[in-house]
Amino acid sequence: SPVFPSIAAEEPQQSEAGNKTGKNTVQLGPVRVGGEQISATTEDTESYTASVTRSGTPLNLSPRETPQSVTVITRQRLDDLGLDNLNAVMAQTPGIFVQENDSERVSIISRGYTITNFQIDGMLNTFGGSVRTNYDTALYDRIEVVRGATGLMTGAGDPSGTVNLIRKRPTDELKASAQLRYGRWDTWRVEADVGGPIAFDGKIRARAVAVYQEGESFRDFYETEKTIFYGIVEGDLTENTVVSVGYEFQEPKNSAATWGTTPYWASDGSVANLPRSTNLTARWSSWPSQEKTIFTNIRHTFWDDWSARFTYSHRDYKTDGKMYFGGSGYPNPDGTGISAWTSYFLYKEKMDVFDLNVDGPFTLFGREHLLSFGYGQSVRKGNSPRVIYDATTPGYTVIDDWRNWDGMIEELPTTVMDYNASESRLKQKAGYIATRFSIAEPFNIVLGTRYGTWQTTTWNYAVNGNLNTVTGYKNKNILTPYAGALFDITENFTLYASYTDIFQPQNYRDKDNNYLDPVVGAHYEAGIKSEFLDKRLYASFAVFKSKKDNIAELDDSVPEGSLPDGSSAYRTTGKGNKVKGFEVEIQGQITDNWNIGGGFTHVKARDSLGGRINTTQPVNLFRLTTSYRMPGAWENLTVGGGLTWQSKLWRETTSTGWPQQPTGQYNGNGTPITGPSRMEQPDFVLVNLMARYRFNEHFSGSFNVNNVFDKHYYRNVGFYNGVHWGEPRNFTLTLRADL
Repeated sequence: SPVFPSIAAEEPQQSEAGNKTGKNTVQLGPVRVGGEQISATTEDTESYTASVTRSGTPLNLSPRETPQSVTVITRQRLDDLGLDNLNAVMAQTPGIFVQENDSERVSIISRGYTITNFQIDGMLNTFGGSVRTNYDTALYDRIEVVRGATGLMTGAGDPSGTVNLIRKRPTDELKASAQLRYGRWDTWRVEADVGGPIAFDGKIRARAVAVYQEGESFRDFYETEKTIFYGIVEGDLTENTVVSVGYEFQEPKNSAATWGTTPYWASDGSVANLPRSTNLTARWSSWPSQEKTIFTNIRHTFWDDWSARFTYSHRDYKTDGKMYFGGSGYPNPDGTGISAWTSYFLYKEKMDVFDLNVDGPFTLFGREHLLSFGYGQSVRKGNSPRVIYDATTPGYTVIDDWRNWDGMIEELPTTVMDYNASESRLKQKAGYIATRFSIAEPFNIVLGTRYGTWQTTTWNYAVNGNLNTVTGYKNKNILTPYAGALFDITENFTLYASYTDIFQPQNYRDKDNNYLDPVVGAHYEAGIKSEFLDKRLYASFAVFKSKKDNIAELDDSVPEGSLPDGSSAYRTTGKGNKVKGFEVEIQGQITDNWNIGGGFTHVKARDSLGGRINTTQPVNLFRLTTSYRMPGAWENLTVGGGLTWQSKLWRETTSTGWPQQPTGQYNGNGTPITGPSRMEQPDFVLVNLMARYRFNEHFSGSFNVNNVFDKHYYRNVGFYNGVHWGEPRNFTLTLRADL
């Protein structure tokens, strides 16, 4: 499946479209919503809410008109909280739990499942490697998050959600800014952003954003560096046709990266209590990534309010990570007991996506309705070069004394061959259609479906480079329906309900060597949405439920490794996992000076037997961010902050010297007893604070403090029998200049 309805041209920057509203505010790119011309851009609105989103459906709808849970993290919210990367943004987003497996591998979780579908300007951007690019937010006007199944927009996936990053667009008037930021652990960042008309009386416009950042960390030896560039040129070919071409480059680098967690249990079964700074890695260990994207968009308006869009994106991605990390064993008091894992992660990937979309309003039975239809395709190709691990010195992976580890060890010797170990291709294509019918003044329904195919192929090569196996599977005639209903009970309140199918192929085979049927299921959601204060404040309440069937489990009726290629056979369980819960959210402006955004989420996940699953995710999660511009003589001062509370999480792990055994800590032969032990993170609260002062219309300064009370907490428990610490108290000071 795919269809990745593009939002890249949602905001045509024609010079006659721009209009100023308020101090230093430029409204960009109007789109049509319910008969009104409303800007989708959040930059310079000074608000925590947006008027338009296309992330839930391919239709131009407001969050209130979208029959799913949608959160828009606006440019103002990003700036207030000093959020400069995607992982940090998600850690402040209602209903989203961020789980860090180590310093580079991060899972963004919604409603019990990991989000695997990401979009940029509505174009699908999935990852085949282990490390996902942690996008820098300087390039984006806003980040839209849809929670729940998004099969109509992205095809295959879990009932988790989609994250859609919307790039900044060229402005109708010259606009420029520069920022200099310094933070704890000697972290500093410089950022420049300039845009405006460049030729033909504003019919050609451009924008460029550049970022350089480097710094250390609370973890020993760990350092980061990143270089970011984004450029776009946009032109009016005719009065009704706008073309844009752009390039994006993101290259985050690191050294002394971790590959796993910090040991939690000591060798005697007690808690090791290793400090937060512990990092048993080599200084040369790294897991960098580089992503280069070129994109183009053509938008043509006809019949006054209909538009046709063609969008194409090509992405080149690579990671080159060589690792040495002491994550195995149990620390002894004398410094022994820990050994290292080593590996070399070398992976390259290309992804091509295009989408052709037509949308606009139509009249039927005397009422105006909306229609969107199109066709899209994505092809992702990846390859892993063959790596030969050369001989190492004896005891290379043994850490002699973890107490005095300095990270100084010879680099893992490897030889990269000129042929691949594996290659893969994932191809999705689909047609889609969606419409909003205005049945009566208070009643609307949103209907849609997508129809397409999903195909993957993997080529595995022997050590000598000869083709070994070819595996793959294809799912054809995939139909993914979507239905939603909305009823305006008053001018401010709307009841809604929606249904979406779930489809997720799985790479498992049964004892007859046939691929299992895809995971299928459904996602249900219902609730109430509201708008107040002239639509500046948005609030919602939702209840949701999802189920997944045909989940694979190991087939114990045959021996493990019994398939022809040596892998194990699986079978489906029939009925599968169920997730249900509810959430409350609010975002927007309470007054002209007061912004607020936050929500509470309650989620429980159970397996087919009713047992609790996903215990490493909190059942309850509360987030709140706010900013307030002082009145009167203090109007140049803005203060605010954020608060996160999450309930406890835990995982069953294994410890040695298990003191709970009735026979003591050791077996009769003197070896330590090993047994299950629960690793737990109790509920906790994190508090962030911010203040910004505008010296004049061109210069301002901001000060942010995160984890104000220096709470000790874990971002993950039990992963590889260890823990991953959250950041201690830290600060950033930012100076900004605006033209």
